[in-house]
Parts: sequence; structure tokens; C-alpha cells
Amino acid sequence: MDRLQSMRVFTKVVELGSFARAAQQLEMSNAVVTRYVADLESHLGTRLLNRTTRSLSLTDAGETYLQRCQQILEDVEEAESVVTARSQSLSGTLRIVTPVMFGLYLLPETLARFQAQYPDVVFDILLSDRNLDIVEEGRDVAVMLSDLGLGSHLVARPLISAEVILCASPGYLRGRAPLRHAHDLATHRCIAMRAPTSEHEWTLLGPEGEVTVAIHPTLLCSNSALAYQAALSDMGIVMMSSYLATHHIESGQLVHVLPQYQLPKRDVSVVYPSRKFLPTKVRAFIDFLLEESHARQEAENSLPTTAGYHP
Repeated sequence: MDRLQSMRVFTKVVELGSFARAAQQLEMSNAVVTRYVADLESHLGTRLLNRTTRSLSLTDAGETYLQRCQQILEDVEEAESVVTARSQSLSGTLRIVTPVMFGLYLLPETLARFQAQYPDVVFDILLSDRNLDIVEEGRDVAVMLSDLGLGSHLVARPLISAEVILCASPGYLRGRAPLRHAHDLATHRCIAMRAPTSEHEWTLLGPEGEVTVAIHPTLLCSNSALAYQAALSDMGIVMMSSYLATHHIESGQLVHVLPQYQLPKRDVSVVYPSRKFLPTKVRAFIDFLLEESHARQEAENSLPTTAGYHP
């Protein structure tokens, strides 16, 4: 028995003073309305209504129960209204998980512009380079590498298709063996992300086709921000997304090495639990993020090709 529905039917019968009128307004048959009230009385073990062919009246138990039913139904309606209003308003906390580098260097400006439009939204940001389940983590939205794989309960929208390039600082490159061929990487100090195995290989596509080079990292990182800072500190060659490296290449802090080679692109997506009943603040942020990323991609594509380093 649907207890709440039985309460609604019972209160409507009392309000209209008729099973037939209640059935008409609730768009049910007379038999269904009668059964709801009868099941409710059977469940409670007491009669709620005195029925005659011409009138209905509440019993003492029915009077008491009616008052409690009305209060319960009002509370339920209020609770539903609060949740619906919150889901439709651009306010409250938006919980986001994002890769470390994206979160540190690209996301803050986007958050600031979004919050300028919607000042009642509060951000709760989790930075992680691991593949987290956003449902288990209680996150509304994730920005994540598309090749990490998604569960069937998640929805992904492409955000950025990023070039991956090799970079090093001028300080590291100064006085070292020139980098003219992919195989030259084997003799250089490399900064790599920690891998499941002890073998580290970089695959590049160049004039001679695909080349796989076994590198010997002098620094292994589980955090992309550490790898990035290590490269700026003259510790070696690092693999970076172009959208993160561009500014530092233009400023001279980093150099794009082996520019004649291409590395596999890394696609980034915005991920969320479900398209159904998506809160307005989440939908608005996803749309805003897609628009910002599209504009950023267009601006980056309009830049001239970065020159390589030839000591």
C-alpha cells in the first residue's frame, strides 16, 4: 500500500465529502478511491469514516488522523518545493574534481567569470590526477582525461582536444647534447609520470614515421604540477599539454623541443552523473565551461607555430 497516496485520497474524500467527487478530481475510478480508504482503515485497524448512502462523516479516530495527514502532506509538499527550488536556482555549492594542472592554471579564471555572473554559487574543488568515481566522491562535475574510461552511469562531453608536446627549460638545454631526433631523448634527463610498470616509453610520430623511445626518467611524479615545476627548475624534458605550455613558451621559460614530432593528443572531457534531473547550477556550469574551452581553443589555434630549440 502506498501510504502517502492513501493519505492524499483520504483527505480529498473528506475535503469534497464524496468518494465520487474525489475520484473525479484525482482522475481515478470510484472503486480505486474506495479501495485506498478501505486499505488505510484495514492497516490502521479502525474506521475513519462513517458512510451512509447520502452522507459521509469522520469518526473520532478519523478526525484525529485527518489532522495528522494534512500536516504530513503539507510537510512533504514543502520539502519537495524546497528541493525543486534549489535545483532550479543558480545558488549553492558546486562540487568539482579536476586534474591538478588544469585546476591550478586554467580553471580559476573560468570560476571567477562564472561566479561574476552567478555570485551565489560556491565552489568546492578537489584536485586529483587519479581517475575518481565522481558519484562515490560526491562530486557534481569532473574535468578528466577522456582515455581514463567512464562508467556507464556517467555522461561525458568533449572539452579540449589538446596537443601534447615535449618541453624543457633553456637552463636545462644549455650546454647539453642537441635534440635533433627522437632517439636523442634516450641520452637526456626526462621527467615522467609514475606508470604501473617500471618501463617508460614515449611514442612520437615524426618524418620517419612512428618512433618509440625508451627513456630513463631521473624524476618520476604522481602529480603533474610537480613534473611541470621540475621542468621549470631545469631538471629535464617533460611531456605537457600545449594549452598549459603555451604561455611559458611565449615568455621564454620553456622551449618546445623536437617540434617536428607529434605525440598522441590527450582529449579532456567534462563528466557528470546523469542528464536527468540535472540541477540548474550544474547545467549552467557545464555549458559555461564548454563555451570557455571552445573560445580558448580558437585563440590557441590562431597563434603562430612555436619554434623549436636548436642549440
